[in-house]
Amino acid sequence: MIKKTIVGLLALVLLLVPAACDKSVDIPEEPPVIYEQLDYVMRGEFKYLYIYGDGSIIYIEEKGLRLPTPGHPATRTWMTGEFTPEQLDSLVAYFENSGLDKLDEHYRFPGEPSEGGSITRGDMDFTISIDSENLSKTVTASGYLTPDGGNTYPDMPSPLNEIYTKLKNIAETETEEVYHESIRSALSWE
Repeated sequence: MIKKTIVGLLALVLLLVPAACDKSVDIPEEPPVIYEQLDYVMRGEFKYLYIYGDGSIIYIEEKGLRLPTPGHPATRTWMTGEFTPEQLDSLVAYFENSGLDKLDEHYRFPGEPSEGGSITRGDMDFTISIDSENLSKTVTASGYLTPDGGNTYPDMPSPLNEIYTKLKNIAETETEEVYHESIRSALSWE
């Protein structure tokens, strides 16, 4: 079920890439070994990281989807990279030994009390999925707060913050931009 959903989401994203684009992203046919999705609904930002068994890395950032304007349109940036077999084996071994297998499927931050008796929660939904020979697991964490602008989420159950940080580093250091496009949002001004 999860594999079909991930492959379906990726196929949907691919349909939205303009046919006239002069750059292409080669996407392996098999499902990813590791998949991460970050949703910041109130910010209108979505990030997807796919790591495949052949070492291919695809990272997609969508920004400005909440209230795009002609001056600040919604955009999608495609980044790609490649792991060596050793790097991929090391990352998979990290996941298999991280304790991820012991976690529940979903966690929701209960919130922090704030002035006036209300509760403060974060905007981020974080989903991590791995499908390797020794581990098949998907975990989602919702509503956790960040003390440092999204670099860490220390209140997430361990090892989710460590996994988040490791995958954020991979997206930032192991990929480079190959295509940037304006996209339509359901909330666009046009």
